[in-house]
Amino acid sequence: MANASKQRAWRPSKVEVRASEMARREADRQARRIPWERLLKARRQYVEWNAFSLWVHAIAKAEGELPEWLAKIIEERCPGFIGSERQPPEAAPELGALLDRGILGWVEENVLADSKQGGWLRAVTFYAIRDPACARDWAYWQWCEGRWERQRPPAYPSFEEWRAASEQCADEVLDTFKMDEDKRQIVKVSRAIGPERLTAAVAQYMEWEAFTYWLRSLLEADAQFPETVTQEVQHRCPGFLETDRELRSTLSPEDYTRRWKALLEWGEERFFAEARREGWFNTVVYYARAHPRSARTVDYWVFHWDMYWSTQPLEMYPSFKYWRQAADNYVVRLGDA
Repeated sequence: MANASKQRAWRPSKVEVRASEMARREADRQARRIPWERLLKARRQYVEWNAFSLWVHAIAKAEGELPEWLAKIIEERCPGFIGSERQPPEAAPELGALLDRGILGWVEENVLADSKQGGWLRAVTFYAIRDPACARDWAYWQWCEGRWERQRPPAYPSFEEWRAASEQCADEVLDTFKMDEDKRQIVKVSRAIGPERLTAAVAQYMEWEAFTYWLRSLLEADAQFPETVTQEVQHRCPGFLETDRELRSTLSPEDYTRRWKALLEWGEERFFAEARREGWFNTVVYYARAHPRSARTVDYWVFHWDMYWSTQPLEMYPSFKYWRQAADNYVVRLGDA
């Protein structure tokens, strides 16, 4: 129990935090150069392949060798990997770990070849390995490894069975794995909510947050809303304009960012009341903010829109639908990065 307690209290060191921040900045810089849909697909692929490599790792370590049936599965999924120079001898020490690293190396060279050659592999791996699903798979792998080391099972689960079991792993599995406590709770809450409900709530939150960024420049500049904007706000947020007028009267111009924050909070309280009441609203926000579409919306506002809009006639302010599409399509060209 003492060991589990130490693991639950784990926090990264200052050096680790600084290194992670530098890596994050580079990942974000690379991410802006590609459509967010491509990035999301690649991230999901990496999470899936990471789980596959852990499944292979656990079985190979338990067996002390690479069983023929497992080698066949690896070859089917990773053509050319078996027998290549990356493939270690069957009796090599730490075979499972070597296979694990070798498979992920094969994935980077083959499945994610376009991201590696295009210079945006860090944009894929940085956030993929920080995905709560990865942390959960690592926790379940550690649990399986310990259990199978004590007693090998009569039959190993297929990869699909193993991944399904990981998705539903018990709290005790997560509690004995070293991870950030906030992420541990996110994994637990995500499991309790269910994937369909969580996915829908995350999509709704990203849409709401994008709507607030569409209005942010107008609110912070204290610009007069064009009639089309006023109508859209009244339709989506009945009552907010009155609330905003009252708030504005209490603020100095340098504090007008508070108007945007008030709009964001206004929607969070009304549109996500159920998630707040049931205690999973923070999980929704976590997944939304980690989503490449959400990041692209913020990038569009920061690096393009907030400077661009002031040069255009106010009556030409775009509809939210048009603005949202422009944000989705925003990329930074290589020479401009």
